[in-house]
Parts: sequence; C-alpha cells; structure tokens
Amino acid sequence: MMVNNVYEVVGLTKVYENKKVANEEISFSVAQGEVVGVLGPNGAGKSTLIKQMVGHVSPTAGEIRLFGVDVVKRADLIPQYVGYYAQRPAALDALTGYEAIYCTGRLRGMSRAAAKRETDRLIEQLDLGEVRKREIRKMSGGQQRMVGFATVLIGELPVLILDEPTNELDPERRRQLWDLLAEKNRREGTTILLVTHNVLEAEQVVDKVAVIDHGKLLAYDTVRKLKQQVDSRLRLELTVQSHAGDRLADMLASYGTIDRPAEQKLRLFMEKDRAGEALQTVLSQAGEACEEYRLVPPSLEDVYFTLGGKEGSI
Repeated sequence: MMVNNVYEVVGLTKVYENKKVANEEISFSVAQGEVVGVLGPNGAGKSTLIKQMVGHVSPTAGEIRLFGVDVVKRADLIPQYVGYYAQRPAALDALTGYEAIYCTGRLRGMSRAAAKRETDRLIEQLDLGEVRKREIRKMSGGQQRMVGFATVLIGELPVLILDEPTNELDPERRRQLWDLLAEKNRREGTTILLVTHNVLEAEQVVDKVAVIDHGKLLAYDTVRKLKQQVDSRLRLELTVQSHAGDRLADMLASYGTIDRPAEQKLRLFMEKDRAGEALQTVLSQAGEACEEYRLVPPSLEDVYFTLGGKEGSI
C-alpha cells in the first residue's frame, strides 16, 4: 500500500523526570513534498518535538511513524531517510569543512567518488571555499552552521528536519539558505520540517504551519487558512508626525480598531470593504501629518503572535 504521509505523529507526549511536560498529546501529519514550519515562543516544546521525530529523545507516550514505520521502536531507520540540522549541531571540531561534509556522505553510504563530487559541489554552491581546509573549531559561528547545513544536504535524503537553521547567519546567508531550501523542495520534492523564529522569511517557503505553545499544538493548517482564521481584516499602517498622532487616531477610529505601537506609528485594523474609504480619508485629510502609509494583508507573523508568539517557558 502506498504511504502518502512522510510523518505521522499521534498523541505524542513527553514528560521529563522533573515532571515538566514538554509535549502534550500532539498529533499531526506531514505529506510528501510539504514544507512545514513549526512556530512558537521560546520554551514552547518545539525542539523537544523535533528531537523525538529524529530519535534523539524517547516519547513518554504516543506514536511517530516515518513512511508508515513506527520509529519509536525502530529509531535506527531514521538516519536512512532524514537529514537533521540541530539548533546546536554536534561539533566535529577536529575536522576541516571538507572532511566534515565528505565523511557524512560516506557514512550515508555514498561511494568515495560520489561523496567527493557532492562535497565539491556543495562547497561551491554554499560559498564555503575559504573554510574548505579550516578546522571547524577555528571557524566563526556562521561558518560552522553553513558547514553543518552542507552535512545535512549531502546524500540527498528525502526528508530534512531543521531546528533554527538561520541562527548566527547574516541576512545574505539567510536568504541563500531559504532559496536553497525552496529550490530543493521544488526540484527534488524534498519534504522539509523546520523550526524558526524568522517568521517573515519562513512565510516565503512554508506550505503549512504548526503553532506550539506550552507543549500543546494550538493550530496546524496551511498559511492561507491560518491567516483567515486569525484575522480576515486588512491593516493600514501609518507613519505620522508626533504632534498629529492623536488627531489622526481619532479621525480613523470609526473605520475599525486603532493600535498605536509607537509615538509615530498608527495601525488601523478594518474590514476589507472599509479600506477604500479609510485610505481616501487619509489622503484627503491627513495632509503632511502622514509621512507614509501602506495597506497590509494578514501575515504569518500575525498568526504567530496571535496564537503563540508571546515569550514564555514550560
């Protein structure tokens, strides 16, 4: 029988010895070729969930099936199919960048020639030439993470699980990583599950979002449906002169809900059919007091902050 779901998580619960509940009855599935983002505040239980899915932590209760196989019982099968990028990657300090990537390929069953060829390709693709012969312990944090990312990619495994992959990377490197993941998913159909706090960047890549807080799965759906669930309204964002903020807020209050996140910032949340009228009011009456404006549809960031974006711990 053909298995459509790559991962199936059923009633997953993890309680540590100190009675701390990290995950509580989490259930969801990841279909082949999907890119799923896992969002939530610090301490929400995201990394614990990921570690159970890659066999590094045993669940207290529940099931995890990978291509239909119960990997709680057969964790040894996971490395054959899943490339895991840890939030704090296990150090290969004594190896050079080239050696770390090449040896990972060999451990995944690649021939010497194939591992060498793929290592050379990844070093070129990820602009890692300068650390090719440098020991990992002598690299910067960002360089270490890019080499770690290359070790995940080598061998072309069908599933990638990435825990905060863009930590310590500069904006250019982050963009490179997101583009590469999107290309890999599009070209090879790779299934990708990623934990990230870069919500706005992730929105360009993910198909579905899991929102977790206090160990519970609060929501799991497509980005579009979650946006509709959180708020169907438009947001009008204004940058205003300080002295005019109160006047403009009063002027726009009748169109919806006003929020003032900063002295020179106004946000008006309104139904879509009020947007034209509200914008016309700004253009005709605000004058020079309004320095900038823009209409913004609901974003994945709105989902994150509404359902599980507040800082917390478990």
